[in-house]
Amino acid sequence: MSIDTTNNKDLKDGISKLGKYFRNVIDLSQGVDKRSVIAEISLKKSMSGANSWMLMCSIVIASIGLDINSAAVIIGAMLISPLMSPILAIGLGVAINDTDMLKDALFQFSIAVGIAVITSTIYFTISPFGEMTEQISYRTEPTFLDIPIAFFGGLAGIVSIARKDISTSLPGVAIATALMPPLCVVGFGISCGHWNIAASSFYLFLLNIFFVSLSTYIIVRFLNFPFKRYVDEAERKKNVRYIAGISILLIIPSFFIFFKVYNKFNTDRKLEQFITEYIAEDKIYLDDYQVIQIDGKNQLVLKVYGDKINKTAVPYLEKGLRNKGIDDIEITIISTADINLDRMQRLEKNVAGVDELESRLESIIEQQAESEQKTADLKEIPAFMSLDSTQQVKSIELLKAAFPNVKTISLSYGVETDSLNNSEKKNFAIIDWNDSNKTSEEEQQRLSDFIKMQFELDNITIR
Repeated sequence: MSIDTTNNKDLKDGISKLGKYFRNVIDLSQGVDKRSVIAEISLKKSMSGANSWMLMCSIVIASIGLDINSAAVIIGAMLISPLMSPILAIGLGVAINDTDMLKDALFQFSIAVGIAVITSTIYFTISPFGEMTEQISYRTEPTFLDIPIAFFGGLAGIVSIARKDISTSLPGVAIATALMPPLCVVGFGISCGHWNIAASSFYLFLLNIFFVSLSTYIIVRFLNFPFKRYVDEAERKKNVRYIAGISILLIIPSFFIFFKVYNKFNTDRKLEQFITEYIAEDKIYLDDYQVIQIDGKNQLVLKVYGDKINKTAVPYLEKGLRNKGIDDIEITIISTADINLDRMQRLEKNVAGVDELESRLESIIEQQAESEQKTADLKEIPAFMSLDSTQQVKSIELLKAAFPNVKTISLSYGVETDSLNNSEKKNFAIIDWNDSNKTSEEEQQRLSDFIKMQFELDNITIR
């Protein structure tokens, strides 16, 4: 039996061409001028002159974007930021074992961080806004998902510099890795005295710059850039241990933060399901809801319109929470549209203790109740009680002119109680007649009608 060698040869050629094609696809070395890459990164890493001014301008723009909660403004700031260059230089210096480049890159990077933090702190100190926005909040909860973003962003950054034909992608790398906004949030935290915000956002920044530098190190070594030889193998291993140790120290906290964020996301998802299932068609009366910590306990505050959803529904709703697997949250219902839950959440975070927040809310409620009571009381008081002395004299003189037999008159407002302790609020007119014998019941009735009309009263008791 003969073997078709022609077909076998064609198959091998096809596999060979396909393999060559894929090698070309993933080959990074084509078109790379290694020495010019080193020279370019070394040149651009400096933070003096134009670069420092560009950095300050971009920091101010990014701070404004964070302050007004505008993602578009933040992206615009990152497009002009020169912050990537010294970070790439750190990774390059380690990769090629150039101690002088590494020291200079770290120095320039420190200057850049100082400029950024000082500029953003000054901005947020003088800003008329200075409130916690969503864009600021996003930079206060770094997770390990930020690691692949920084790592692959760094890969794209060094590749874009190494390959001149795709160098226009560097601005996109700056946006993807988002190096500047965390530094601006550090300034926000310092200006407001929120050191936890400053620390968490600076941790996000460190996470980003480390893994951008690490990806730069890997690509440079992969492309076999010329590097200075280590004095001995022990020094090389020591540097590798340093890199591995720093990586682990930076990664570990991000996992804890990630689980915290994930648990919050999972709880929010369950709450949405709870609202849909247990409040159901009454959802139209629900204005807003939010989980707030009060006295160390998590409270699901439901802000509702009217009394369709009221406190009698709390046991049923809390049972619904348990059915959804939420065991550590209690329910509070606020029947008003005047309380802003976002404002309550910010107050809860910013005041020294929750007791102060509760006392403020109780004080507001008490003041409102007192105001309503005073308003109700004032509505019951007759108009003549608010007349000044001149107005009272004129009104009484007019009455005496109409009724000459009236010698003196005194108007009062009080409570009359009978023998059964039944009380009634009444208007009284105490009359002293010139000649009581000439006073008829008809004249007394005319006087009563005149007083009620004159002083806009519903009733009057003549004495």
